[in-house]
Amino acid sequence: MSSGPYTQAQVLLIKASEDETALRATGIPDAVLEFHAQQAVEKLMKALISAHSASFELTHNLMRLAAALQDLGECLPPTPIALSELNDFAVDYRYDLLHQQAAPTAGELIATVHFIREHVLARIAALSQTP
Repeated sequence: MSSGPYTQAQVLLIKASEDETALRATGIPDAVLEFHAQQAVEKLMKALISAHSASFELTHNLMRLAAALQDLGECLPPTPIALSELNDFAVDYRYDLLHQQAAPTAGELIATVHFIREHVLARIAALSQTP
C-alpha cells in the first residue's frame, strides 16, 4: 500500500471515514448503508492491527480480524450491532435481495461504527505514546 507521508494505519482511518460519510447520506438503500458500515469497521480494525506494527489478513471477515486483535491483546467494545451480524453485510446481503432479519437502523449502524472508531483512535493514541 503506497501511502506517501501517511502510515498504513492513518490511510485506513481516512478510508474508514469515507465509508462513514455514506452512512449519513439520505435515500441510500439499506444494503448499501450496511455494506459501508461493515467496510468502515473492517478498516478501523485493520488500522488498529497496523498500529501494532502487525500485518493483517486480507479478509472481510470481522470475526477473523477480531481474533487477530485478541492475539495482540486488544478487545473491542460492545456495540449496538454485533460484529457477527455486521460481518454478513460485507458480502452475503450485498448479493441477496431478501434480508433474513430485520435491517438495522441507520442510527444503529452509525453508533456501531462510532463506538469502534472512538475505541480504535484511543488505542492508537495510547500505542503511539508507548516508549
